[in-house]
Amino acid sequence: MLWRTWLRLAILLTLADHGALADQFTIATASAAAAKGNPQAQYYLARHYARGDGVPLDTAQAAKWMRQAADQGLAFAQNDLGVLYAHGRGVPQDFAIAAQWYRRAAENGDALGQYSYGQCCLQGRGVPQDVSAATNWLQKAALQHQPDALLALGNLYFAGQPSLPKNLETARRWYEEAVAAGCVGALNTLGLIYQYGGPGVAKDAARAVQCYRQAAEQGDDQGQMNLACLYRDGAGVPRDLVAAYQWFYLASQAGNGVAKHYLQELNGTGPLATSPLITTNEITEALQRAEAFSQRRKH
Repeated sequence: MLWRTWLRLAILLTLADHGALADQFTIATASAAAAKGNPQAQYYLARHYARGDGVPLDTAQAAKWMRQAADQGLAFAQNDLGVLYAHGRGVPQDFAIAAQWYRRAAENGDALGQYSYGQCCLQGRGVPQDVSAATNWLQKAALQHQPDALLALGNLYFAGQPSLPKNLETARRWYEEAVAAGCVGALNTLGLIYQYGGPGVAKDAARAVQCYRQAAEQGDDQGQMNLACLYRDGAGVPRDLVAAYQWFYLASQAGNGVAKHYLQELNGTGPLATSPLITTNEITEALQRAEAFSQRRKH
């Protein structure tokens, strides 16, 4: 999960944008303003060079303009310059320098910078590992409703650390906030917490179903598999092997190997299966439902 976080940071430059800047400049006007020292224009150019959007892809130019904007105190440029150093895009890869820029962004109040620097502290990447400092910076980002920070805090309290005891109720609260902020990644663990309960959290089968279904309907293969398991076992929902097959199939199509194994069990082709658990007609219906779901997702 931690490596996925860093991979996401690597592609922020190609996925995110600041709408106000996009409305304010064109390449021509940004070039003129950047040459005169306008930090927003410098950042605008950096993003476009990083993506090859309207200009040739040139990570060295991206790093040049990003540094100029960052040096002038533009917080989100400081964070993105950290991304460039963390992944060696246009500059030599250097985790320590990346962490320095993340921290400058964090201290300037940028939520993503606070999250980025919190991850550095959590992983000991570019700075000594410090779970307490990580928690502090992640909480600052979470107060600004930064979804990844909310998820990271949920994960910290769900798993526990030597210096941070596991706390299921605190994890649940952070996951709930992450879901409210639009973080699909929080839904499956939150569903797991409600499905099985634990210290400070009562079982809530209906909420578990809701979490898994919400993840499944957004195309998350783990959520699809979890929901399928509930239908297979009749846990929190009436037992429905057609629905189970539908969601197992969709998860398997997304590359979920465990879901493929469960499909084999239903088909009666698994290593321990003795006979099919589902009829040919039921499989046909399940596949039709899966296709209809996939078509809806495309539109």
